Amino acid sequence: MTAIVDTETSEGEISILDIYDFFATNLVTILIWVVVAIGAGAVVAFSLPVKYEASAVIEPTRIASTVVESKEILVEKLKAPTYYSDETIKACGFDSKDINPQLSLSKDLNASIPRTSNFVAVSYKSPSPALAKACLEAVLSNIIINQSVLAAPLINRNEVAIRTLTKQFEAAKTEQEQLLTYNRERLAVAQTKLAANQAFVDQFSKDALSFKFDNTQFSASALLLNTLISKQNDIKQLELEINRLQFEVNGNITAKDNEVLELGKQLNDLKNAMNEPLTRQASFATPIYAPDQKVEPKRSIIMLVSVFAGFALSVMFLLGRKAFRHVQAQRLAKPAS
Repeated sequence: MTAIVDTETSEGEISILDIYDFFATNLVTILIWVVVAIGAGAVVAFSLPVKYEASAVIEPTRIASTVVESKEILVEKLKAPTYYSDETIKACGFDSKDINPQLSLSKDLNASIPRTSNFVAVSYKSPSPALAKACLEAVLSNIIINQSVLAAPLINRNEVAIRTLTKQFEAAKTEQEQLLTYNRERLAVAQTKLAANQAFVDQFSKDALSFKFDNTQFSASALLLNTLISKQNDIKQLELEINRLQFEVNGNITAKDNEVLELGKQLNDLKNAMNEPLTRQASFATPIYAPDQKVEPKRSIIMLVSVFAGFALSVMFLLGRKAFRHVQAQRLAKPAS
């Protein structure tokens, strides 16, 4: 059995039919409001100045891989009006007629830190792409000047370290050369001694053939044998020393080699650290992006908002007028006391 639905509504309730009647009755009024709103939106959309946007990412100054200023501090400084020089203000299109241009620039320059990035992203809107690009370039110059002051102590510290290491390296090299010269002299002396000892042994061998050993000459014989053994031992020691010295001299090997090598490595590493890319003033990580497409005003959005605004305002006006008339009718219908 089909249920019968009562289409009548109780007093105070609004049915779909009431809504339909409301819009049908007031359609012309609503359209007038919408058209007026569209006209107002068109005036606003086409009267607002056209703006273009330039954007870039800035890498802060680094000295020997040390960032002189964190990206968080740099962003906060870019939001401070007193951070910008007069040259930057002029490059960004402001002049003496503008009221507080530093504050305007600090607000208009959008500085942020992209997620998981070591760079600072900046963007600026201007009447032309060229002016927007020039503004970002001036901001970078402003950052370079500011961070050069922060970088000066780091540069001085590394320069002092380079000078100190250079002196230590040169002193070690001098000692190394002295040791090489000393080893050459020792080698020459050892070779001379070896030749003398070998000559003595050779001569002793010849004399021993005619020498007669008997009891009366036992002491002299023992002395000669001891001398011979001593000279032979000296020859062995001299040969070992000459081989070692010869190896060190030929290979330029000294006790200072490790120290010279380590100091040279430290000096070379520090000098390399003071050159690019480990040392670099603030710069754009990528070229400035300044397309020729305008970003403001967004006329289609303004017109769409105008349509909705006109429709909403017209409904509010009609509902308010209806409510006002309803209140007036109730007052007139109320009997006088």
